[in-house]
Amino acid sequence: MAEVMITGGTGFIGSHLVRDCLARRDRVTVISRPGSDPWRLAGVAEDIDLVRLHPLDTAGLARLVRQVRPRHVFHLAAATRLAGGDASDLTHAMAANLAPLQALLEVLDAADPPPDSLVRTGTLAELGEAPVILTEDARERPTTAYGLSALMGTHLLRMTSPGRRYAAATARLSLTYGGDQDRSFLVADCIAKALDGVPLTVRRPGSERDLLHVDDVVAALQLIARHAGRLPDQVSVSTGRPVRMANLCRIIRLVVTGSPGPDRFLSDAPHPLAGRLSCHPSPALRALGWRPAMPLDRGVAQVVAWERAARHHQDKERLA
Repeated sequence: MAEVMITGGTGFIGSHLVRDCLARRDRVTVISRPGSDPWRLAGVAEDIDLVRLHPLDTAGLARLVRQVRPRHVFHLAAATRLAGGDASDLTHAMAANLAPLQALLEVLDAADPPPDSLVRTGTLAELGEAPVILTEDARERPTTAYGLSALMGTHLLRMTSPGRRYAAATARLSLTYGGDQDRSFLVADCIAKALDGVPLTVRRPGSERDLLHVDDVVAALQLIARHAGRLPDQVSVSTGRPVRMANLCRIIRLVVTGSPGPDRFLSDAPHPLAGRLSCHPSPALRALGWRPAMPLDRGVAQVVAWERAARHHQDKERLA
């Protein structure tokens, strides 16, 4: 049992992490932006402390840290849905992703006692696409505002590490999927369309992405938090086995309908084989025993079942 503090706990990955911490009998404090909707925490709201704080309110955050005295801090709050890399996207990305991290570090560095660990989520987008599967020490070439802002956070954490009294690490995550994910993400959108009988389309069916089920991501985050002092300051949470997006659509269609469907479910426009966004998992994380436990077809089937159950529940509420 431990005191755990989570920023972004009302989000997709964060809500799954909250439930996993509760299953471990941890005491959980979730920090949420004012006005954010905690619908993903339905059913566990009474088991956690939900605190509304602006991410740059260092005075309020310092008071909370003194009160909670967290042992493990997970910083998951981030703006990920950014269109590209133009100036407006980059300005928004820096304000949403870099400034809150800097504020959190300021508070935790002054905390007495400090936490045991801080785990911050990053992204494989920090590395950028490449024709090969990368290693975690590969040269970083982000091509989006999100990837660049996340990379700057990774370097900020590293740059400020000398003299820090707690272990801190960035978990660079693969493209993560699972139940209750927003439809602005590819897997969730394709599953919803398949259930609706709508043709599946992807803009770049030849591109390849490293995909991880959210349960595997949460397991990795827990390991990193509890062994951060033995790990490098950046840890790749990935499979090293990228999936071609055209094949992903076929798997989803097969799970939903029993048939992989013809290529008409994919984009008709010609696309050259696009780059891969994939990285081998960190050897240090593997040494702790972490392995992806959820095969893609079984993970998709789980999300399909979750979506069907959610739709059934919504239908019952409409008829009530």
